[in-house]
Amino acid sequence: MWMRAAGLYLVAAVALTWPLATQLTSHLGALEGAGDPYLNLWILGTGMKAWLADPGAVLSGRVFDANIFHPAPGALTFSDHLLLQSLVMAPLYAVTANLALCYNLLLIASIALSGLAMHALVKGVTASTPAALVAGLAWACWPYRSAHLLHLQLQSLYFLPLVLLALYRLAAARRKAGAALLGLVAALQAISSVYYGVMTAIVLAAGAVAVAWSSGQWRHRRFWSRVVLAAVVGGVLVAPVAWPYWQSQQREGFGRNLYEAAAHAASLQSYTQVPPDNLFYGRSGLLAPRAPSAGERDRRHVEHQMFPGLVLLGLAGLGLWLGWRSAARPVVVSAAVMAAVGLVLSLGPEGVRPLYAWTADHLFGFQAIRAPARFAVVLMLGLCVLAGVGVAQARLKTPLVALLTAVMCLEYTNAPLTFVLAPPASTATGRWLAENTVPGAVLYLPLTLDRENSPFMVQSLEHGRPIVNGYSGQRPSFYTSLVDALAAPASVDARAALKELNVRFIVSPESLAGAGDAPSPFVERTRQDHQLIYELVWTPESEAALDEGAVAEPPLPGVPPFKVGEQVRYDVEWVNGPLDLTAGQITLSVVAPEAGDHSATGEPPAWVFEVAMDTAPWVSRFFEAHDRFRTAADVAIRPLLHQRALREGHRAVDRVYAYDHVGRRVSSGDSPAAARQPGALTLPLPAGARDALTALWYVRTMPLTPGSTLALPLNEAGRNLALNVTVAAREVITVGGTQVLALRIEPRFVARVQRRQPIESTVWLSDDGRRVPLAIDVAAGFGRVRLKLVDYRR
Repeated sequence: MWMRAAGLYLVAAVALTWPLATQLTSHLGALEGAGDPYLNLWILGTGMKAWLADPGAVLSGRVFDANIFHPAPGALTFSDHLLLQSLVMAPLYAVTANLALCYNLLLIASIALSGLAMHALVKGVTASTPAALVAGLAWACWPYRSAHLLHLQLQSLYFLPLVLLALYRLAAARRKAGAALLGLVAALQAISSVYYGVMTAIVLAAGAVAVAWSSGQWRHRRFWSRVVLAAVVGGVLVAPVAWPYWQSQQREGFGRNLYEAAAHAASLQSYTQVPPDNLFYGRSGLLAPRAPSAGERDRRHVEHQMFPGLVLLGLAGLGLWLGWRSAARPVVVSAAVMAAVGLVLSLGPEGVRPLYAWTADHLFGFQAIRAPARFAVVLMLGLCVLAGVGVAQARLKTPLVALLTAVMCLEYTNAPLTFVLAPPASTATGRWLAENTVPGAVLYLPLTLDRENSPFMVQSLEHGRPIVNGYSGQRPSFYTSLVDALAAPASVDARAALKELNVRFIVSPESLAGAGDAPSPFVERTRQDHQLIYELVWTPESEAALDEGAVAEPPLPGVPPFKVGEQVRYDVEWVNGPLDLTAGQITLSVVAPEAGDHSATGEPPAWVFEVAMDTAPWVSRFFEAHDRFRTAADVAIRPLLHQRALREGHRAVDRVYAYDHVGRRVSSGDSPAAARQPGALTLPLPAGARDALTALWYVRTMPLTPGSTLALPLNEAGRNLALNVTVAAREVITVGGTQVLALRIEPRFVARVQRRQPIESTVWLSDDGRRVPLAIDVAAGFGRVRLKLVDYRR
């Protein structure tokens, strides 16, 4: 019987993904290539190669230090690791060496096994094969599956139904073996997908409470002791995998605040849409993703294509009605509770905010959830169980069940899908880099922030070298600065960065300027696949050339109009916002130096500047921030040590930047000691560069007259910019009800690579010897805010 059921779900998976079964070695089971599909292809390949060549790396955790985002540690933790799936597919890869085949078979098998797992759950609680078939096909084929074909890791839903089945059996027998089994299955689901691990915890919590209440075991100590035992077993099994993720979170400050979560939450509209390739609802336009009306959020993304199906909803309602007063009541209650919890959480902070915020506050790992819409799987878990109960309790005749199943499958059927070609398993470039015995990292050009890097990641599987490029669910804090520094590969900044990173080879689609000349480290080695491969060979001439780009430093600062103890406090108002309320406060301070404020070379500071930023309580309901910035500066008001402590909701980031103005470099780490150590990530620093804090106090010391201008290099969190300051005019402004004469200053930030709307700001300085910032306007992509002076102390 089970073999027949498995065969049926395999046929359903093949039909859902048709014609992938005929293209297993030539195409990839995704509707787009570069991006998440290539990311998961690289993850799967990394895992399979590790299991086959160095299983000790998996068992010890070294596998998490994957080869992308060089030199960042723990790169595999920036997304789901797929190590369990890699272990299962590794024998096939060893025999075929075909990465696309392994990816596609894993995709089809994941869908089929998910259906079989739901079949086992519903068969176990209803003893009805027809009920199990209906629930299993719904779980395997509902539109969420098709919408997320580009996310291989999100198809890993084969253990979640077994978690619920193990919970029901634990409630029935309350044995230690049952608790151990529950912990094991829950751990397997968490290991299969870190994302679903959080949802598994919620299923266990909500399910246990519902089962205990509905079965009369609320006060039974034995039941709860077994649940706790299951949690302990699961926690112990998951810990070796969770530990690297925790380390990365602490190091990089990964996390999502409520504002970010709201942007990727579902709405009720999300449950009335299907993918465009859905044969019945999508191609006809009945439930195709709809364009937003004026002022509405765009909900055409795959996260908003989750229609459960009319047949399933009807059967679930029937199950709730018939099962509520039957012997199946504990199952019905728990399934209904999970459906409700899944629906509410999928709506994110814009749903039931107190519940979502409380869960975010108390559940470990919840802050990593980028898309609350995916909690729809918990809703669907409950609906499938209820639908199975409905079929079983109604005792529907076989022809009617067959008809309903056929209609449900029609609701889920896709038109033949157009899959992308699989990337080549081997390239001439990859072979050359693999065969070259000179060790070192590789930079593929062009280097970008996004999915354009993912083909290079797949190519890197052939040679296994570290690569500077990377694409994942997260990226290291230094990466944006590095992309900017390497935007012009032949520039002095880029060459200095490449030297600091110990990059050995560059793969470029075009010739690099100056290659072959004595001052250049770029030596062309070969041309492969219409690409040029350069080796970086450093000579005394090429190292000396790194000083060619040195420019005259900005003028020395004038007499400081401030002193230790100065403090300026502002109310932050959201200009033209929905409410005329203060959004927060910002405080600027000059404080006394402390021990440890010295530079990377040990130079003591002359000044220390601090900025404190706090959101108002009403803003903190959707975006809470308590950020602190601190820069120790030398007598020329150049930064020596910059520290930032960002506390934004549950996101906590500590970053430190140590400046070496003699060596013209800036190093970063998560503490002063880490930033100063020899192995810290180091990027080039322009001569005379300031950071954002020292730039403000530096400008206050300069002679400012209407029409004058000032240009200075800026290094903000390792990213090199230019700051152009124009003194526009003298103006009379109102400060605290009093008219004051002020100088209007217009700072403009110029980035080497402008990725978004540049920040525009205007600062009004008092036209007296103090040069106090009286008001500041800042306009960027988030809108416009104004800082109004409310207190000044000196």
